[in-house]
Amino acid sequence: MTTNANASALAASPYPDGTIVTVAGTGTAGYVADGGPAAGTSLYYPRGVAVDAAGNLYIGDQSNHRVRKVSPNGIITTVAGNGTAGFVSDGGPALGTSLNNPIGLAVDGARNLYIADTNNHRVRKVSPNGIITTVAGNGQAGFVSDGGPAVATKLNSPQGVAVDAAGNLYIAEAGNHRVRKVSPNGIITTVAGNGQAGFVSDGGPAIATRLSTPTGVAVDAAGNLYIGEWGGHRVRKVDTNGIITTVAGNGVAGYVSDGGPAVATRLNVPGAVAVDAAGSLYIAEYSNQRVRKVDTDGIITTVAGDGVAGYVADGGPAVGTRLYGPIGVAVDTAGSLYIADYSNHRIRKVYGAAAVVPPTPPAADLYGEVVHPVSVPRGQEFDLGARIRSRGPATVDGGDVTVVLTLAEGLLGGPGTSGRRLTRTFTGAQLFPNAGSLDGVFRVTAPNGLIPGTYESTLEIQYGGELNLKDNTYTLPVSIVVPAPVGDETALTIYQETVPEAAPGQSARVDLRFLSPTSRPVNPGVVIQRYTAPTGFVFTGKPVYAYHTASHGVISGDLDFQVIDGGRTLIIAANPHLNTTPTDTGSFVYSIPLLALPGSAPGLRTDGSATIGKRQPVQIAAKVTSASAGSARVEQLQRDRAKVRRGQQWVYPAVFKVTNTGQSRIGTQQIVLTAPEGLRFTENRLVMTRQDDAPRETVNVAERSADSRTLTVRASALELDPGKTATLYPELEVDPAAPLGVVSVGFQLGSPAFASGAAAVTVEA
Repeated sequence: MTTNANASALAASPYPDGTIVTVAGTGTAGYVADGGPAAGTSLYYPRGVAVDAAGNLYIGDQSNHRVRKVSPNGIITTVAGNGTAGFVSDGGPALGTSLNNPIGLAVDGARNLYIADTNNHRVRKVSPNGIITTVAGNGQAGFVSDGGPAVATKLNSPQGVAVDAAGNLYIAEAGNHRVRKVSPNGIITTVAGNGQAGFVSDGGPAIATRLSTPTGVAVDAAGNLYIGEWGGHRVRKVDTNGIITTVAGNGVAGYVSDGGPAVATRLNVPGAVAVDAAGSLYIAEYSNQRVRKVDTDGIITTVAGDGVAGYVADGGPAVGTRLYGPIGVAVDTAGSLYIADYSNHRIRKVYGAAAVVPPTPPAADLYGEVVHPVSVPRGQEFDLGARIRSRGPATVDGGDVTVVLTLAEGLLGGPGTSGRRLTRTFTGAQLFPNAGSLDGVFRVTAPNGLIPGTYESTLEIQYGGELNLKDNTYTLPVSIVVPAPVGDETALTIYQETVPEAAPGQSARVDLRFLSPTSRPVNPGVVIQRYTAPTGFVFTGKPVYAYHTASHGVISGDLDFQVIDGGRTLIIAANPHLNTTPTDTGSFVYSIPLLALPGSAPGLRTDGSATIGKRQPVQIAAKVTSASAGSARVEQLQRDRAKVRRGQQWVYPAVFKVTNTGQSRIGTQQIVLTAPEGLRFTENRLVMTRQDDAPRETVNVAERSADSRTLTVRASALELDPGKTATLYPELEVDPAAPLGVVSVGFQLGSPAFASGAAAVTVEA
């Protein structure tokens, strides 16, 4: 609903909707006295913007160490900061004190102004009578704990602030990788982020997941919190139940196009975020030189900036002009957008941005996502080509697409190919709207005798039908280098990850992690490895390996092995190589099955060992638990979210809660999940949070069946004391032709199973 005041403001607008103008700053960095027109003065790297109900614009003038105010008649004044970086004290006039890089701003309904005083590691408040106080942070960078007075704790580089209708203050702590909340009574808690930089998954508790340099926060009318992840290239949403999801960005820095789902596209260093009265989200993309808008249907479009850094005269359409490091955004009650144009030293205004209708995207719009390494040691295989993806609303017939790769002279195609011209067609495949891909990536070899240098191959994507395919010819340069000398197995660091537990007669798995310090290439060749089982255990079954952080996803396989001495000794002959190709990057894990012998006495056994080639032996430990497997209750959580649509990926409709209802601890146990027809498990992992003094997150290594409908965790470290709970989040995807209706995802705990349950999931069209 539009108020009379808002209607008057819209009617009085001197420009058409979508027009951009400068409202503060001349483009020259510096400071000029207050009291004159804002468009005629200087700003110095403006960072944050906020607008109050009366139409006053507030500017975080970062390098001037001031907060400026532009009244509705365009006159600029300073409301906080004396221009000297530092901190003096609280309780006096805000104009007379020092700030240190004021960045994020927010205004509440009572006209109180909140300032993220970033380098002072504080959030300050300026009351309507101009008095400044600290409301969060004691001036020391760091993190202590939650639950106490906000003014007594530490913050670490707060950069974004927002206030909800109930008076709760939200703070984006870039240095702590958290978002904190200060209630009206002054108590601080964490509402998102566990303090570790990175990304795990969506659909779980926001306080248990990772964030990557959160810099912007906003709250909508319903109380949902939005977080701009500067380092994660995503915008996340925390609902009123504390569950976190991604609403924009796939985590890869870059720009693809507009008109598709925001969660499927790329962002590039998203900073501040803002929400208008209709619930549309605005994102300042610092490195894409754009401000994007995500409407309530989840579709993303550009509302300002053409993607090229610079400045073009005002008065034209915002989507056709240039920005230079847009970093702050705010929306007023009339639906106009304010942009802190950081390196242009200006504040820009887009009139009626909320009312701008984006152009209709093409029926089918394809693009190639190029795959090619920068350099490859000769004698190695590598991937070269492109994955063809759809960013349009129509289904594309793969028979209309052909990929042609012409190899540079000297490079060789993989098995079954001949010559330098490699082709691939996709007859029978379907590329679904805004999802999926056609694999135009080829396996290529750099022969051992190849002369080092740069080799340029050419990729062409040919298409027919009524398709729109941009940039369909690529040059793919690859530098072929002589591989550096690699160490032998003594260069590896090896350790046991967890202590497996099993009752007599039950199985478990011992996991050994292999890693190379500073990512040094290690390629010792086939090494004979001798493993001795701890007392009370024997080796049984097939050992496997897995590279979980390889560039192609999880790379796994079986190990050549021999069991002797009645199972007490395991011999493995394998090459424990690392960082020699894109498929063996990071660390890797050996997962070795163990069996607790019937009649084994309970207790910890530490006399097992692993002797790997010339390395000193590594200790192996395992624990025999009591004969009772335990007692547990399995329940389905988040039933209101247990709905999926055909073609969806990376979803969590089946959330299980396990409660230890017995009198003894549940340690390492097997977990088996089964998916119904039409659903598949997405990853070889199972994310789990455990109830403790604070929620803890664990990623369990799992194995998928050939059809991906069974997910088995051989040794899940539940670590549940009596009465404690764990919540498990299996990642699923839905076939485009999945049967509609209610289906069931099964859950079994233990081997043999001593607890089971099921989650009802509704499949919708």
